[in-house]
Amino acid sequence: MPPQIHGRHGYVDEPPERSRAWPYLALLAFIGVLTPFRERWPVQLALVLLLLIVPGLILLRALRIPSRAVSSFPVYVPCASLMVLLISGLGVDFLAPSLGVVEPLRTVPLLAGFEVTCLVLLAASFRAPSSVSLPWRSLTLPVSLAWPMILPLIAAGGALRLNDGYGDAIALVALSLGVLGLIFALLMAPRLDNALLAMVLYAVSLALMWSFSLRGDLTYGFDIDSEYYALQQTIVTGIWHTSHPGDAYGAMLSVTVLPAQLHAMTGLTGLFVFKILYPAIGALLPVAVYGLARRVLSQRWAFAAAALLLVQASFFQELPGLARQEITLVLFAAVIAAMLDTELPRPARWTLVGVLSVAMALSHYSTAYMAIALFGVALPLQWLLSWIRRMPHVTGSVAIAFIATLVSAAVWYGPVTHSTSNVRQFEATLKSSGLELLPSQAGGLLSAYLRDGQSSSFTASQYAQQAHAYYAAHVPYVTPLPDASRPKYALKDSAPPAPPVRFPLAASGINLGELLVQQLVNLLALIGALMMVFRRRSAFLARQVGILTLASLLLLGLIRLSSTLAQLYNPERAFLQDLVVVAIGVFATIDSPAPEKRLRETFAAVVAAGALALTLAGGSGLTNAFVGGGEAVNLANTGEDYEHFYITTPEVAAAQWLGPLIRPGQLVYADRYGALRLAATVGAPQGLTLDVTPMTMNQSAWVYADRTNVVDDRASILFGSSTTTYVFPTLFLNQNFNVVYTNGSSEAYHR
Repeated sequence: MPPQIHGRHGYVDEPPERSRAWPYLALLAFIGVLTPFRERWPVQLALVLLLLIVPGLILLRALRIPSRAVSSFPVYVPCASLMVLLISGLGVDFLAPSLGVVEPLRTVPLLAGFEVTCLVLLAASFRAPSSVSLPWRSLTLPVSLAWPMILPLIAAGGALRLNDGYGDAIALVALSLGVLGLIFALLMAPRLDNALLAMVLYAVSLALMWSFSLRGDLTYGFDIDSEYYALQQTIVTGIWHTSHPGDAYGAMLSVTVLPAQLHAMTGLTGLFVFKILYPAIGALLPVAVYGLARRVLSQRWAFAAAALLLVQASFFQELPGLARQEITLVLFAAVIAAMLDTELPRPARWTLVGVLSVAMALSHYSTAYMAIALFGVALPLQWLLSWIRRMPHVTGSVAIAFIATLVSAAVWYGPVTHSTSNVRQFEATLKSSGLELLPSQAGGLLSAYLRDGQSSSFTASQYAQQAHAYYAAHVPYVTPLPDASRPKYALKDSAPPAPPVRFPLAASGINLGELLVQQLVNLLALIGALMMVFRRRSAFLARQVGILTLASLLLLGLIRLSSTLAQLYNPERAFLQDLVVVAIGVFATIDSPAPEKRLRETFAAVVAAGALALTLAGGSGLTNAFVGGGEAVNLANTGEDYEHFYITTPEVAAAQWLGPLIRPGQLVYADRYGALRLAATVGAPQGLTLDVTPMTMNQSAWVYADRTNVVDDRASILFGSSTTTYVFPTLFLNQNFNVVYTNGSSEAYHR
């Protein structure tokens, strides 16, 4: 890259250079030429790369973002590309019907809208200064930096091999290599190239995410099943409508217009977009954290901060099942990075922050709400601290992020899509119950904090009694069969199979170690934030990160202790989002450039590597593979996760058969396993009921039974805040209902 030139506001604008727009025109033309051949996988790969790079470069050029800023934080490029795709796709969806195009979300209108949008942005950058020009010759990736990408391919092979019924050997190799790679990179970070460290983070992240997302014949996860149905509806109809009352999924562009556009322009199926492409975008999150942390910390500890987010099970296990958050968390990290990029000229920084904030708000409501709360707390906190330490009373970019996110979320989820039912429900709960800072369960404040919102369990008989009492009092339209109360139909407990723990002492030690690491992270984050804010010689950027960390910790504490707030936003997902800044505070307590402290830093690096490896090995199930116990679906074809989230083709076939037969007003029963199959395939029926028990089953109901219900004779339910697994009532159903569909592993019952 050319030498960095600083002026009053960072990068100095040089005289305009008009001749450098031709590479973008050539790339746009190349996209148009490739699109008709999108059925071939090499073309699909090329189109994906081009669509995630070219429009972003054009938008950043139009916003006058200097190339030095882009090279120091390359995640700006795919985030800006996502924004361009959102703008062009939404514009085509709104405008094309007025021109007589009935199905605007098809290849030709989307390609035309994309090209026009990019050309308009390119025209807006006509007199852009030469500081925004990219040195095209330096953009090729050396082979020496690409070798870590072998790891995701191994992980993908391990997942597909498990899908075919083979063992977990390849999956174990990929996971072990990922753990060892992180340890080696952390210990050797000062001697490794900055770009290589970013590649290691991306490769390990993608390998972990693919090891989960590629499992099963359909999507893997919980929320993603409803997201996939919303996507399929958008693809089939070829149009997206704004009004989505009570339908939060349908209102989010990240699971409707954006993936439908990627499907139409790249040739990837909607399923592949969610299983392969979205994890590839979500894996950029640790890379974004690394780029952000590098501004405050040394290379080693910036890598450690990114790795801390990477090793969280909520990142690599839950995020692939949350398509909307895979996109939005990367946008959130980019908002934070732009907000704190003091080297950018102020107008460019404010514009970039505003654009990314709008994209984030339109992609996921909960992430936007958390961001609004974070920025809303950080603003008055900075104002108060500015009277103690030398800093501005208000940072303009933080205020812009707060206003842009708040206004766009309020407008989009309010008058535009009418999908604020979750907010209204939260308001009703808040008025009736308050924050509920001290939970009613025994154990008090410390127990509630350590439990972190996790649900409790109860026996099958307790569940049957409570469910029957609730239905008798609140669901009068359900009429059970006369013999439903016979003792032979009583529910019995049934637990998913799990290998025995071979080394109980080691397993207990690992669990204790994970708990200690988690709490140590919270403590170090608080200490690091206070150090960054109150240390006399702290730079303004460090103080800003410290303020955001303090605001994040305050919000996380409230969510952990308040059951009301936990219902609005899952504590684990909130922690993952706030780790974007909190992780920097954790390692700010360790980072020290002083030569005399080199021995201490080496010791700290060894301890940090061990803690990160322990967290990753424990959360991914690697330790259970050696010491015994249940394994996650990335390493096994058994267990609770496998029964819950692994969807097979026969289950889909049964759901597709049943869906069209359900009439308005009819009740459909399925446990929480079967409900996911229905949600992904035909959408959640209006009369869907999850309590599959003899005493809660209506006489004229439909019953959907998935693989676990039929083959393993087991069902699961989340009743209130408690869970249980029990023997599926096959005997009751066979003696009182008719099997109207079966394919050997999935069935449908009706009277």
